[in-house]
Amino acid sequence: MEDRFQLVTVSGKTPLERGLQYGEQAADKIQAGVENYRHYFETHGRTWDETLGYAAAYLPTIEAVMPEILEEAKGIAQGAGITLEELMVLNTRYEITQYPLRPQECTTAAVLPEASSDGRTYLIKNWDYRPGVLDKIVIVHLEQPDGTKILGLTEAGQLIREGFNSNGVGLCNNMIESIYDTAGTGIPVTFLRRRVLASKTFEEAYGWLVHSKRCVSNNMLLVDGRFGRAVDIEAHPGGVDQLKPVDGILTHANHFVVNPEIDRLTDRRKNRDNRLAYLLRKHWGAIDPAVIMECMKDHEYVPEAICNHKNDPTQDPMAGLMTVASLICDFKNETAYICRGNPCQGVYLPYQL
Repeated sequence: MEDRFQLVTVSGKTPLERGLQYGEQAADKIQAGVENYRHYFETHGRTWDETLGYAAAYLPTIEAVMPEILEEAKGIAQGAGITLEELMVLNTRYEITQYPLRPQECTTAAVLPEASSDGRTYLIKNWDYRPGVLDKIVIVHLEQPDGTKILGLTEAGQLIREGFNSNGVGLCNNMIESIYDTAGTGIPVTFLRRRVLASKTFEEAYGWLVHSKRCVSNNMLLVDGRFGRAVDIEAHPGGVDQLKPVDGILTHANHFVVNPEIDRLTDRRKNRDNRLAYLLRKHWGAIDPAVIMECMKDHEYVPEAICNHKNDPTQDPMAGLMTVASLICDFKNETAYICRGNPCQGVYLPYQL
């Protein structure tokens, strides 16, 4: 297995040019991703025409709220040689799979200066998803005309899902599902995340996260690398609830913490966030990338551990779950450490913002 994801570098002057550059570089993976989800949705009770139609229903809202991001999406589709509707399937797969297929994904954390070894701020994520997307994940390094640089991870064809920018804004996300979730429309989470990662300030990013229209829930961990701040936002169609760091550490997984009574998936295990907080606190005041890497390899509660191995290589690769990527953003050094696949088996490689 290769030890690194494809790096896509983007620096066009317009959103359409940036999208074209992305789409052309990752065309094979994007096209493969479309076929992957065509098969996936068809085997879960949706015709491809139904899936395309549902994904396209988001376009009017996106056009009204963030037309520049939609132009970037159009460029990706054009560069990859697929239709905009097909690209929208990739960029609404969270909404489609969330309601009602319910995958359970991811463990995230923030470490602030008071808890780290050298006054640094870190944003952390183990991304748990279907093994079938592993060879379709890309790292995107994007530079905008205003000088903002963005580095992050995503499925090929999706807008940047999570990462950080040169303005000190970082974002990671977790799947959550509330009793208010519905198969409606709003701003797809991939579009919202991309817009947040273009933000100049923590406050601007925060405004997008709490005020955007949504039809399904999403947990969003927002970090300010300039001033060592973080907030976790449990967003659902009925509103938002927030968690603050305790002694410079903040963790989250896939359940509602502030208002657990609105959690639709009441039978899910609620342990990875507390486990990660425990591991990090053991090193309070001495947390650095090496410590974080070891924490993200943890197998307590296996197979649904921080390092997730809930997959069977002999089964459909879109049926199981595994940690498909691990991400550590070091704001002070403007470096992301990224591991392909399970961190217990892979290597964290540095990427400069």
